[in-house]
Amino acid sequence: MWTKPLRPLTRETSMGFEVVDFALMFLRVTLYPWQVWFLIHALEIHDDGTYRFKRVIGLVARQNGKTKLITVLAAWWLFVDSDRFPEDVHPRDFKVLGTAQNLDIARDAWAAVGRFCDPLDDESIPALSGSTEKISGSHGFEALILKNKTVYEIRAANRGAGRGKSAARVIMDELREQRTWDAWAAISQTTKAVFNSQLIGISNAGDSGSVVLLHQRKAALAFIEAWESMVESGVQDIEDFANGHDTSLGIFEWSAPDACAPDDVQGILQANPSIGHGVITLDSIRADREGMPDREYRTEVLCQWVTAAVATYLDNGGWIDCADAPDEINEGSTLAEGSQLVLGIDTSGNRAMSFLSVAGYRDDGLIHGEVIAQRAGMLWVPAVVAKICEKFGITHIAIQARGCPAAEFVEPLRELGFTIVEISGMALGSSAGRIRDRVRDRTIRHRSQGLLDIAVSGGVTKRLGEVQVWDRTASVVDIAPLVALSNALYGLETLPSADSTASYYEDNDLMVL
Repeated sequence: MWTKPLRPLTRETSMGFEVVDFALMFLRVTLYPWQVWFLIHALEIHDDGTYRFKRVIGLVARQNGKTKLITVLAAWWLFVDSDRFPEDVHPRDFKVLGTAQNLDIARDAWAAVGRFCDPLDDESIPALSGSTEKISGSHGFEALILKNKTVYEIRAANRGAGRGKSAARVIMDELREQRTWDAWAAISQTTKAVFNSQLIGISNAGDSGSVVLLHQRKAALAFIEAWESMVESGVQDIEDFANGHDTSLGIFEWSAPDACAPDDVQGILQANPSIGHGVITLDSIRADREGMPDREYRTEVLCQWVTAAVATYLDNGGWIDCADAPDEINEGSTLAEGSQLVLGIDTSGNRAMSFLSVAGYRDDGLIHGEVIAQRAGMLWVPAVVAKICEKFGITHIAIQARGCPAAEFVEPLRELGFTIVEISGMALGSSAGRIRDRVRDRTIRHRSQGLLDIAVSGGVTKRLGEVQVWDRTASVVDIAPLVALSNALYGLETLPSADSTASYYEDNDLMVL
């Protein structure tokens, strides 16, 4: 599956042809057909020469040449593309940032580019080494620097990866391994202030915990569905459709059909486009099949999304029906003036992330809720809660009172003067049950936030006496954002009265700290 071009792709409408030529003439690298196709489609340009896609998601099974593709693209960005718009982005301000879940993976492509252009290596390519000032392998600053001051840096994909000056080009390798939004939030922001920037995420298929990849893929597939229903059906022409839609996210995926058998030859070929062009063969794939569990085989070799075959507590279809505007834009439902707000808090079972949610009433009487803050760890919570509550007049905070990491917040927040709605015992079942009832009856509205969508897609409960309560351990994803929201909902609905407070949402959005 792929995002269709806005016009026929030729040398005048895609820079991909130039990358392929550069690889062959300068790097002496012959790309595989799928890599050529990817570059031509991913590097589609507008009439003014700028990239159509600001974000590109490429999905293909492992061992098909992703590192080779990244190496060629990074080298071309560095030595050719960096000087394309000098009046808008001077080469000294042009940075290529390579990231992955750890430095070793990010280093693979970076080191390969370095071997092409190392000025201290007699076997490097003279045309490239002559333009290279130095290669720094210092821990904490691994960078390839050209004489015109263009730089290619690598970093591990974490909250600190976005530090330093903005990046014109970003590669996020193994995007499936981003289990929180920390790295994406930090890295994607580095491109926003740069003219004609582009971020490319490469990976094989993920699972329910691959929150970033799942969200980006979902958005890209929604665009493809809209294109098919409007453009390919003849309802709209391409120009009218493009004027009414964001066309800057592209996805290019090689994967086997979801229902295919593990040894289906056509499915294997679809997910492994390098077969017949490199070292990977059908025989080697069959050998992998014998030594891998089915779940890993489908994800790694067939590039299929494998999610837990469990009955989630909330109906996903109902949840989608209750969705309001996404968190990227400040539109959609707003709370009634003077509505009471209740803050809900929860922390991941492993104490890795904490989330703040809020719930209040709309003018039509429906409850609206969303996550308003998230951050790694727990120590930040009391101070941030105090600031938010002071600004917006929130006095009540709903928290599970015992048996979970977030219970540690009860006393510190009570000492700060807040009224704590303690959720324990049978109230745990009521907290989970109330949000289930409202989703079933479509009487709640929520922002279409990826972290909540993921939590709903894998959130399960366990029996506690005669009620069902959230089960952080059995859920295949982090359900803390959902628990925080259900806590806020429970707190709101059990308040004895509705005190007058300000609406949080009129001027604010999700806070990633």
